[in-house]
Amino acid sequence: MLDRRGTVRQSVLAQELCQAPRSVTQSVEALEREGLVERTADPHDGRSKLVRLTPEGSRALISGTAAGEQVLREVFGAMGAEQLGNLDQLLDVLRAALSGAS
Repeated sequence: MLDRRGTVRQSVLAQELCQAPRSVTQSVEALEREGLVERTADPHDGRSKLVRLTPEGSRALISGTAAGEQVLREVFGAMGAEQLGNLDQLLDVLRAALSGAS
């Protein structure tokens, strides 16, 4: 999300991720310690923090995304179009069942 939206309020990040604000705070603090994100005070609301990816965070995201895509190619590459279509349908059914159970 940060790669697409740029700088975001930490509270918005929690909402977008459907996570408790405290959980997001802990995660952001850990990412900040690693140099992957940066937090600053919101100039419009001193109680809020703004979060953005650092250049190192952007590089890590690109690298992680590429690695994830490679894993997906390895896992699903042996499946044909029909099998992938069937899998997609099954996942839709599971997604619907899980969202109904919430």
